[in-house]
Amino acid sequence: MKVLKTLAIVTISGIMATTAVSANDVKENCKSSSKCERGAKHHKGGMMKMKAALKAAEITSEQKRAIREVRKEMKQTMKAKRAEMKASGEKPVKRGEFRESMKAEMMEKVLAILTPEQQTKFVQALGKPRK
Repeated sequence: MKVLKTLAIVTISGIMATTAVSANDVKENCKSSSKCERGAKHHKGGMMKMKAALKAAEITSEQKRAIREVRKEMKQTMKAKRAEMKASGEKPVKRGEFRESMKAEMMEKVLAILTPEQQTKFVQALGKPRK
């Protein structure tokens, strides 16, 4: 079970890193123009993909509540850490490393909430390319 969990986290991290790289390119292209032609929704690539993957995993309302609480907790942690890093003048590279570690931690917590069958569906849905 631990090997499956580790493999899933590594796979998801790789997928999210690839998505983040392409999303950064899109965001940079959008910043250069006065208005984004594609709309604001494409800026939320990772979030939309996670929602779709959770939908594919067919989570229960109780699991939705638990995931919502995890997201709220992670958001507060990120906000506090971002303020701390900004005040201390830490380099953007360290911020990126922290962000990636938080994403991995979030995935770990979400996978812990899901059943093994749901974990499989979730990971498969994250691996599919977006339309």
